[in-house]
Amino acid sequence: MVWQLEKTLVGIRAYLVGENAREHEEQLAGIRDAFPKGEAFLLYLACGLKPTEGMARLADRVEYYGDAPKGVGLPTQKIIEYALANGFARLVVVDGDGQHKPEAVAAMASRLGEKGADAVVPQRSKRVIFSREKLDGKTVEDVESAFLRMGWGAELKGLADLTPGLFLFRDAGKLAGFNAEENSWIGDYLLVEHCLKKKMSLTAPVIKIRENVYTLSNKRLLFREIAQLETHYGKTLQEVAVEIRKRPYDYLHGGSIGAIDGLIDEYRRFKYTERISGVKALILAGGRGTRLKPLTDTIQKQVFPIANKPLLRFIMETITRTGISEIGVIVGPKKEQIMAALGDGSDWNAKITYIEQDAPAGLAHAVLCAKGFLGESPFLMYLGDNLIEEDLTDFLFDFLESGNCSIMLTRVSDPSRFGIAELDPAGAIKRLVEKPKQTDSNLGIIGIYAFNPSVFGAIAKIKPSARGELEITDAIQELLESGERVDYRVISGWWKDTGSIESVLDANALMLAQAEQGEGKFEKDDKTVIKGKACIGKGCRLSNSVIIGPVSIGENTVITDSIIGPYTTIGANNKVKGCSITYSLTLDGVSLSDLREVYESVIGKYATVTGRQPSKRTVIVAGEGEKISA
Repeated sequence: MVWQLEKTLVGIRAYLVGENAREHEEQLAGIRDAFPKGEAFLLYLACGLKPTEGMARLADRVEYYGDAPKGVGLPTQKIIEYALANGFARLVVVDGDGQHKPEAVAAMASRLGEKGADAVVPQRSKRVIFSREKLDGKTVEDVESAFLRMGWGAELKGLADLTPGLFLFRDAGKLAGFNAEENSWIGDYLLVEHCLKKKMSLTAPVIKIRENVYTLSNKRLLFREIAQLETHYGKTLQEVAVEIRKRPYDYLHGGSIGAIDGLIDEYRRFKYTERISGVKALILAGGRGTRLKPLTDTIQKQVFPIANKPLLRFIMETITRTGISEIGVIVGPKKEQIMAALGDGSDWNAKITYIEQDAPAGLAHAVLCAKGFLGESPFLMYLGDNLIEEDLTDFLFDFLESGNCSIMLTRVSDPSRFGIAELDPAGAIKRLVEKPKQTDSNLGIIGIYAFNPSVFGAIAKIKPSARGELEITDAIQELLESGERVDYRVISGWWKDTGSIESVLDANALMLAQAEQGEGKFEKDDKTVIKGKACIGKGCRLSNSVIIGPVSIGENTVITDSIIGPYTTIGANNKVKGCSITYSLTLDGVSLSDLREVYESVIGKYATVTGRQPSKRTVIVAGEGEKISA
């Protein structure tokens, strides 16, 4: 059969991502062969990556509608509108993922009139579900399509399991007035429902689609579609999984239940993070860092490099991992250092607002300084010199569920050194006490809190403490005394307040232990041995030395005749000769020579340390630019 150019429109909708552009171009070439130029008009609607030059040559018209999908309903709507606006009678709509063989589509289109049908709406013979260890952007589309059969298949005159993304219409004019939703499956459902309401005659052949087909998609897009489907069809993904388990051979082909279980687990976490995305975060990065002098005379303690990375960058990773994207950072006199370390937040797909605190007048005062930024949002408050192993997602979700203020606690061996939470017989917090001489509790308060806006009212009622500061523990105590419940979570992993030399070195060791192996392009001679996990920066030169991991060595550092590690960070542009260094940390530009047993040491930028007694075991704390003979 020959199609006239002015009569037939073939609309292809495609999501170009990753490495799939070549596959899409090959599929478009197949469609062009099946619908030759001059016999049909090919309209190619794409999102994601920009369409290729090859696609532009193959199609009669290419439209790019954005860098992210809007759901299949939107491009279908555009294709229909284009057909009606340009007078096309016959219309073919097909997904650009290669599921459908172009020659089979052309054959079905050619037989429309013979069957006396207004539309062909194919059904698939087998759905396809594949097990993947991890959702990494390659998502299983057919778990979604289970909603079609279970949700409304019986209502559509026996169209039990429609093949998504393939529809053929003999009279495009009958589609006038069709409105899609921005969701792939709901959009397809509405299109078929529209056909039935228009009393169009449908034929629904059963076709076999190519095996091993899956959709390349954005995880957030997939999960948002599932949420819409649950609302639209009144059936949850969990209920779909139960039905699939009852009749696995009806649903599974080349895959396993494990794929669905993995999807459900990821979807549950997504729902948590969707709720958490409405939470803001406040990082406190002011303060003088007096316990880290002389190192903090020139460097703000919150950007002190741990494992060759500013401390605050670890904190940003912890916060943004929960789904929070709006973050306020309290800054003081050395604000330029904080801003240089974090930038605008785009490294974490977040937005950072910097908030100045004129003087270090207490944690509660810092919260007041941020009131304009926080508004009426619930928020996470994180002290910028704290590191924690635990993921914060469950802590925040529990906080949102209860609606109460919540704090994080850890069990401590010496309660007299910490703020302590005391519990009543029912296990609820009854009182907070600061560094108590006597207490029956060992639950220390760490620097991570979650507040609702009621905390502003509590802060307004408290007075400065003996040290002249508005204390956040006083504000939380005020909440307790006013009858509000304060929830808590006792962490199971490690926590470090990096306010002392000892804790900085401990944090450095912990971060080195969990860091990923990473190496730049560096030089080493045949006499140099590297054992264990070592992150070595580009431009480093190592000769006649032993590197024992875990260690981190910054860029352009020269190490000669030395033993480095374990649990040691050497900054960038260091020169180390004739040294043995373990469980220590140096900053950038340091020069070390003839130090045979350096341990538990922290050496500031551009310091120079020379050994006078080669056999002496040495602990060194040096400020920026100091020159020491040890």
